[in-house]
Amino acid sequence: MGKWQRTVALLLLMSLSGCIEITTYVSPAASGTVIDAASKRPIQGATISVDNQPGLFAQTNPGGQFVLVPTTRTTRIFVLAPYRSLPPGGTIVVFADGYASREIVVKDGADSLLVSLVRVR
Repeated sequence: MGKWQRTVALLLLMSLSGCIEITTYVSPAASGTVIDAASKRPIQGATISVDNQPGLFAQTNPGGQFVLVPTTRTTRIFVLAPYRSLPPGGTIVVFADGYASREIVVKDGADSLLVSLVRVR
């Protein structure tokens, strides 16, 4: 390989480094609706948190719906193809004032959840 070919190859490799990212999820993704178990009505203001992830939570809207966006970690490395992992499974905790809380195991790629909470007397 000639000197100019090595120079071109080196420049090509340098231009690719730092341009490729690996994105890994460090918490689960979840979405769904929280309802009252007896009346089947949506519960507004219920909190959905991720077990062992303090500060990562969502609250339901007036329709009882929530979206929990996963946290990600991005690493810039030199690889031949970009890589993006799937959101991992994990445990979410759903609670609302006046209701018993529930723990739900979320599997990676889960569909929308329907969570019913039982009223505490």
